[in-house]
Amino acid sequence: METDLLDFQILLAPRLVLDTAAMILVWLVQLVIYPAFLYFPNRVFRRWHTVYTQRVTYVVLPVMLGQLGLYCWLTLAHPSWDIVLNLVLTLAVWGTTFFRAVPLHGALDQAEDHLPLSTKLVALNWWRTGLWTTIWVVSILACFDAW
Repeated sequence: METDLLDFQILLAPRLVLDTAAMILVWLVQLVIYPAFLYFPNRVFRRWHTVYTQRVTYVVLPVMLGQLGLYCWLTLAHPSWDIVLNLVLTLAVWGTTFFRAVPLHGALDQAEDHLPLSTKLVALNWWRTGLWTTIWVVSILACFDAW
């Protein structure tokens, strides 16, 4: 039993790292990157957006996969209210990302005038910002309780 608790506490560090990385990343996107889209002229935006989406995937996808994998494993190995809640919130982030944000980015790649879609993307991303911030808060509270 003590080994199980020790193994669980060892996973607090990767949990905090992944959740903090996701939260910082989403706030950077929300406050800096997506609003910057509104300042690009249409002729430059399409070229930049293609480069941006390819490059940001190398940063975002490992964090998202790590977070999903960790919460799936923790839900099976150590189900608790905070773990299950964060798994549900993580799945909501994935749903919002792949069913709403990714198609919107695809539309941005084709748009003649990107401003309306960029504005819509900023508004949509507030949902992901709220979800990832909530995941981080739940983790911080649960980790302090575990120590």
